[in-house]
Amino acid sequence: MSQLIHPDIDIVILAGGLGKRLRPAVSDRPKVLAEVAGRPFLDMLIDNLIGTGFPRIILSVGYLKDHIKNRYAERGVFFAEEESPLGTGGGLKNAERLLERDQILVMNGDSWITGGLDFDALHKFHSDRNALVTLLLAKPRKEKDYGAVFLGEDDKISRFSEKSETVGVHFMNAGVYCMNRKAFAIMPEGPFSLENDFFPKLVGGAMYGFPVEGELVDIGTPERYSLARKKYES
Repeated sequence: MSQLIHPDIDIVILAGGLGKRLRPAVSDRPKVLAEVAGRPFLDMLIDNLIGTGFPRIILSVGYLKDHIKNRYAERGVFFAEEESPLGTGGGLKNAERLLERDQILVMNGDSWITGGLDFDALHKFHSDRNALVTLLLAKPRKEKDYGAVFLGEDDKISRFSEKSETVGVHFMNAGVYCMNRKAFAIMPEGPFSLENDFFPKLVGGAMYGFPVEGELVDIGTPERYSLARKKYES
């Protein structure tokens, strides 16, 4: 068994999305189980986390959730099940009852950073600033199909912008968040989006951005799924 080198952090992987944009390419399973390099994309995330020594991994599941439960039931993970779509925020809040620790690492189940993540550096950054939430930030894409994140001089996130407003030095939300459990107390009830309904309300508070050099790889659309397969299968 791997040594628990991150004993004070729980992991929540958001894997409950409907994956509507990817259905022209993958329609018979949840998006996170789309195969890359001969195995489900979610395998890559879970294998890395278990190998890195995290003690408790919670999967937030909804759409076609039995596919995910059947595959990972023997892996020692826990399942926070949605009975109806809750969005990224609602899915995360639904997982709170399974948390045992005050520090949480939240990850989208359909994306990854090339070169891997330095969890120690991210957590140290988050802890040193006594942050409520820290967003991992990736370099922007050439395609303007993402919302931009802007940083102030103090590493605090100063604003978010729409996809059409990406002028100036900015970053992409990489879908990885360090979070203090206190954040759950100020989350709204019911279905909501972390990206659209929660994070923008924290601007000016204890929300920071942690830029990394790696490229964001995601499988959210047929085009990006094809690119991910080429990257990992070459």
